[in-house]
Amino acid sequence: MFIVFSVLIVITSIFLILIVLVQNSKGGGLASNFAGSNQVMGVRKTTDFLEKATWYLAIGIVVFSLAASLTIPSGEVKKESKILDKVENAVDPSVIPPNMPVQEVAQPTSTTEEKEEEKK
Repeated sequence: MFIVFSVLIVITSIFLILIVLVQNSKGGGLASNFAGSNQVMGVRKTTDFLEKATWYLAIGIVVFSLAASLTIPSGEVKKESKILDKVENAVDPSVIPPNMPVQEVAQPTSTTEEKEEEKK
């Protein structure tokens, strides 16, 4: 149902864009094309229709958005994270097994101070 409302929102938005582009704030737009001819729907009725269509489409977008938010699928989603698995299964570095070989740090044979003393 969420997908249906999402599609309706997109279609309504496209119609709203087209209706707004047809209008002209100074009385032009589609209404100005009918100014010279005498139609069943006159200039005033065309602008009224475009204004009402704009309001209805805007209200439709709001209603469809609210309906879509109510129908968002909220099933339990299992989030699998490889990083989280590695953190949970990490070995504690403070615990060293007794049979673990440990590398000894080699001590320097002579320090720089000893070398200076030898030179004297």
